[in-house]
Amino acid sequence: MPTRKHKVAGTVDDLRHIALFAQVDNASLARIAELGEPVDAEAGAVLIDQGDVGLECYLVLEGEAGILSGESHVATIGPGSIVGEMALVGHRPRNASVIAQSSMRLLSFDIAAFKRLLDEMPLARDYIYELLRARAAANAAE
Repeated sequence: MPTRKHKVAGTVDDLRHIALFAQVDNASLARIAELGEPVDAEAGAVLIDQGDVGLECYLVLEGEAGILSGESHVATIGPGSIVGEMALVGHRPRNASVIAQSSMRLLSFDIAAFKRLLDEMPLARDYIYELLRARAAANAAE
């Protein structure tokens, strides 16, 4: 299970190094950091358990995690990746598990914070919806 921790000043700097946020101004980066909750996860931690109700999503700041559907490893994600958003947008159970493969630093967004992020930041909203379309198409092809 990931460990919640207090906000850190370095979160804005972490976000600045993620391609999605490269063109985002400092005030917007600070707002993203404010909406998210910093989380640490050790290797082996279950971030998301397939079949569970989705209550939060994660933005990976550091480290890697494996995506598993059943017992099959389907992908590895790293910094800049967002996981868990499909269950929040679609209001469905998780369709895969996400397991930390290394120590990780993440930003967690609960449902309310995620909705505010999408409402306040069109760039993030457009990115998330494009990601959702791509994942839905990939899932349909399987």
